[in-house]
This record gives sequence, structure tokens and C-alpha cells, in this order.
Amino acid sequence: MAAPHPDELALKLTRALTDLDLDALVATLQAGGNLTRPPAQTRANLKPILEQARTDHINLLRPPADFHAWLRTPLLSNARGGVASNNTIIARTSTLRGLYTTLRRAGLISTDPLTDFQTPPAEHARDALPHRDDLTRLLLNATEPTLHAALTLMYRHALQVTEVLSLRWGMYDHARGRLLRRRTVSTLDPLSIQALEPLLASAGGPMHAHDDAHVFPYRTQDDLRLAIFRVCQGANLPFIGPSQIRRASLRDFPLAQTDAGYADPRSFELAQTLARSLGTRDPDGESHD
Repeated sequence: MAAPHPDELALKLTRALTDLDLDALVATLQAGGNLTRPPAQTRANLKPILEQARTDHINLLRPPADFHAWLRTPLLSNARGGVASNNTIIARTSTLRGLYTTLRRAGLISTDPLTDFQTPPAEHARDALPHRDDLTRLLLNATEPTLHAALTLMYRHALQVTEVLSLRWGMYDHARGRLLRRRTVSTLDPLSIQALEPLLASAGGPMHAHDDAHVFPYRTQDDLRLAIFRVCQGANLPFIGPSQIRRASLRDFPLAQTDAGYADPRSFELAQTLARSLGTRDPDGESHD
């Protein structure tokens, strides 16, 4: 297929962006040889941006003054309502940069709207763990009691996300400061007990908190990731994901491996005893990671 004449390309691009027609836009870019990624990937990367632009009545050819701030919403969101990964954000931004490069070459814009727009660092499987000072700052800035308690348990005792989501008050022995977990029973340190106190008080206190009531309101991993992401933004920290917090716990606290159920030979016996005393299911009926 022959490439369209420059004037025809400019006209088609203008029409596609004015109508926020994703299919027409990708087809026009492909016909002009202006795709740096496969069409399906280009479409996936641009889709949330065009959809948000339609919702907010944003002209992508003439972006508003707060374009960079606005852009973070479609770049950061994913289809499940959570936070997109750093690599997804980078890919979306790169595809949008390619579009604006094409628009400049076609004479439709004179300056790049993405100048000085910052993207997060790429995520790699072997990324270094967050520094202990950054985790301390994260906890200090997580002033909302629920998130502060969740982060404290994750960092001090290597709780998994699934444990945070499934934790119920019946699994917490307040008198002994012990927590029934999937593989073991953890004796909580004073900071973790302190972090749980306001949540327990809101639930009615040790004598009245319902055993089946969830300790934390998060229903999905994305709910928790989004809450952590917002704190990281406010604290000017790179996003620190739950798995990074857990691995940092195993690095920073010698007892974290025992807490996670990996090293204590008495773990199963303790778990059975606490399960019986609290009227909860024995841990041998639980699935393991």
C-alpha cells in the first residue's frame, strides 16, 4: 500500500484525533509507516488515553496547560481499576511520543506536548530492593491507620498480599499479640501491635470485634497497590510494590523468615493450637503459595 500524500496524512490524522477514532488513527499511522510497535500494541497503548480524552473533552492536538497532570490518569490506570505497572506506563508514553513526533513532521503541531514529561523507571525482575530509609519514609507518610497497619505487618513480618486481604479479627490473638497465618503463627512485634490498635478499637475492641470481620478493607491486590502508590507519590518515592516490601522484610528482619513460616519447627503445632482456641479452621486446610 502506497504511503498517503503528506497533506492527506495530515488531514486523516486531524480527523482521527478530532473524532478520537482509535481505529482510524492506528490505521493512518500504519499506512504512513509511522508505527514503532505492532498495530495491536499501538492500539492498546493509545486506547486509555483516547478514552479518557473523550470523557474529559481533551483536544490531543491542542493539549491544555495541565496536560502532564491530566495525562497521569490514563497512563496509570489499568482495565481492572488498579495501577498500571511501570513498564506499561513507559510503553504508553513512548507510543504517545511517537504519535506527537508524527504530528510534528506532518506540520500539525509545532512543539512536543511531552517535553519534560517524566516516566517511572523500568521494572526488571532483578531490581534492587528499596532502601530501608525509603521504607521508613513510606511508613511515616502512610498516616491513614488502615494502610499504616497493613504496611507495618508486611514490612515487619513479611505478610503476603493474600494474607492481608484474607486477615480476619478471629485470626488475631490480642492478649498474646499473635497472628494466625497461612503457614504459621507470628508473635507480633510492638510496632505491629500498636499499628493494629486503632483498627481493633474501631471494630469494637478485643471483646466485641467479630471474628469473621476483615481487618483490612482491601478486596483485591490492585486496591492495596493503588493505596501504596498514592502514598509513594505524596512522599516523592518511586512506587514500592507489595512483593518488594515482603522481600525487604526478609532482608531487614532476621525473624521474618520464621514469621513467614519457613524456619520454625513448632509453627504447625502453634497454628493448630491457636486455630482451635479461636474457632478457626486448622491451617492444614489452607492452600500454600
